[in-house]
Amino acid sequence: MSKEKDEIPVVRRAYPEDLGELAEEHTPETEGPAIRTVEPDHLGTWLGKGWRDLWNTPVALIHGLVIAIAGLVVLGLSWNQPWMAFSFLAGFLFLGPVFAVGVNYLALEREQGRSTGVGLGWVTHLGGSVWVFALLLALIFVIWSSFVWMWIGVLNIGALGVTGQLHHMVAAMLTTGSGIISLIGVIVAAIVFGLLAFVLSLVTLPAMIDYRAREETPQATLFDAIGVSLKAFNHNRGTLILWGLIITALFVVSVATALLALIVIFPWLGFAMWHGYRDLVETP
Repeated sequence: MSKEKDEIPVVRRAYPEDLGELAEEHTPETEGPAIRTVEPDHLGTWLGKGWRDLWNTPVALIHGLVIAIAGLVVLGLSWNQPWMAFSFLAGFLFLGPVFAVGVNYLALEREQGRSTGVGLGWVTHLGGSVWVFALLLALIFVIWSSFVWMWIGVLNIGALGVTGQLHHMVAAMLTTGSGIISLIGVIVAAIVFGLLAFVLSLVTLPAMIDYRAREETPQATLFDAIGVSLKAFNHNRGTLILWGLIITALFVVSVATALLALIVIFPWLGFAMWHGYRDLVETP
């Protein structure tokens, strides 16, 4: 037989003989801390702990006062441009997690037993990460505002009296055919954009604050924290959607009181979300 016929063909294996040599696939599910499963009754616990923190850290009310004043000024300047005022109101929900970073930092200081200032330590604690995240949420807000302008200000400018004031537009949305169509479109868009902002920011800033406070994870990035939020939502969709509805309902209460209730509700929710982070995410 020829030399070629005597050769034994080489079998190329697509997998190693020892399955222990297989490297674990790196995915958002395998990376980062483990996520706990929470039930709807946990939400009441978050709110209860947040309320106690607020009473024990009254300086947090300054954050609520600043947000309420800023909101009233913005609404006052945009009252005669109803689509803009409507966009800004929803923008509080989109950008709320960034506004609450000072309250989240107060929660960390309180947890560590440190004397609390007014919660401005996050400026040096987080560095540029918080501004990058703020730009991301601001981009979502700009897209939302552009949609509202196109949907209300252009497609229905005659029937909805866009040149009037905010309460005129709301009345037209509830009493005219084109207004009801516009209202449905705005609600659908608010759900889509609001859910996107909510999922991206669920525990992102609490995670970033916690990462920087723990020496084990100083290298953690903003994208790691966003990944934790996505993972937490994926594991607890029903409960966390309910949490988002509770936040929205409390914001509606604030609007009904001309944003005065926001002085208390805003820092209350900021503290509650810190406890939500501790409940959702397993940390050393």
